[in-house]
Amino acid sequence: MAITFDQFFWSLSQQESGGNYGAVGIWTGGDRAYGKFQIMGNSIPGWTKAYYGKALTPQQFLNNPAAQEATARGRLQSYWNRYGGARGAAAAWYGGEGNAHNDMSTKSQYGGPSIKDYVDQIISRAGGAPSGGGEVTKVGSLTVPKLDAAELAEQYGFTSAFLNSNSELKKLFQQAVKEGMSTDKFSAKLKDTSWFKNNSESQRKFLVLKFTDPATANSQYDQAKTNARVIAEKMGIRDKWTDKYVQNAAYQMVSRGWSEAQVRNYLGQYINLDKNVHQGEAGEIWNELASYQYSMGVQMSGDWFAQATRSTIRGLSSIQDYKNLIQNQAAAQFPQWSKQINSGQTVADIAQPYMQSMSQILELPAGSVNLFDPTIKSSLNWTNPATAKKEAMPLWQYENTLRQDPRWKKTTNAQNSLMQVGHQVLADFGVKY
Repeated sequence: MAITFDQFFWSLSQQESGGNYGAVGIWTGGDRAYGKFQIMGNSIPGWTKAYYGKALTPQQFLNNPAAQEATARGRLQSYWNRYGGARGAAAAWYGGEGNAHNDMSTKSQYGGPSIKDYVDQIISRAGGAPSGGGEVTKVGSLTVPKLDAAELAEQYGFTSAFLNSNSELKKLFQQAVKEGMSTDKFSAKLKDTSWFKNNSESQRKFLVLKFTDPATANSQYDQAKTNARVIAEKMGIRDKWTDKYVQNAAYQMVSRGWSEAQVRNYLGQYINLDKNVHQGEAGEIWNELASYQYSMGVQMSGDWFAQATRSTIRGLSSIQDYKNLIQNQAAAQFPQWSKQINSGQTVADIAQPYMQSMSQILELPAGSVNLFDPTIKSSLNWTNPATAKKEAMPLWQYENTLRQDPRWKKTTNAQNSLMQVGHQVLADFGVKY
């Protein structure tokens, strides 16, 4: 007599444990069987991942009737299809897939009957069961055991505490319990809820994890907070007031799967750049742009630097983008040198001979002479009276101009020069000294 898969499925559970979800087998070769269908512990992580959607430990599996039902059903259905129905599926379950075609073997198995006896007992019992199975009900495409509300929630892949934590999901769950809703139907209705539509897949998984395995959820969140804080400090965010943003970034990492680039984009908005002290990568960006600005003889505002630094560290632009803006401003400020500036020379490179002459003639420390000195700027933007064109003042003329600077009179060079002139005048009058 032909039997249905559900009759076979119920009969095998009776053969293995009498239908007891909490059944635990004896230790055999360093392993033991767990649950209603007596699945070996070593097989549980892989099988639950394949048929239940997430890998469970043997203890988690033992406490999860829904996982036991889904895992056993998925595996046995594959055996049923692969090995020609009930006898092949039962033989593969009992003796391993290598014995799927040995359903007539009368050789005793360790701690149990022969494969033939095991298979015959399942077939015999199944033949007397209703076509829908024994103590289970066939609903939709999945067999739903007689479970209470908590167990039914697990059959749907959730916990009752989680489903009751949201008013919309709670209403749906109450309807599901009342109707004995199948997993397929519950899943379809769940996908139509605002909760499902407004939360990404990773968000939904993390929200569920907070109820099904809070220890793991908390551990993931704590690790994410550590990672987010490391990223923040590396960027230069070390103010206490930003802790709430670091914590939010950590939540987005575990719930939405944010990458480091997304975290940096988010946290970069909250870098404090109003003070003179800049830290981390933000400080490095600020200093690099400030140094380049100085070498190009232009001045940008503090707000400009803050905006450029935040945009760069958030990954919205690059340092080179802002260096190009500085370069363009320098080319506009020193148009006669635009070709050299646009080819990569800095204004400091171009003005070096003038700055060196100023340092020597006026006897100024080299570090005190810069592009913002009016004398340097005017020499680079000199108008040639003969052509009325902007060009660089000839160096000899520039040096003569420096000797007209009031500062020159206070230099040793000036005093020595005056003494030499005086000596020459006296010598011209025949005065010996």
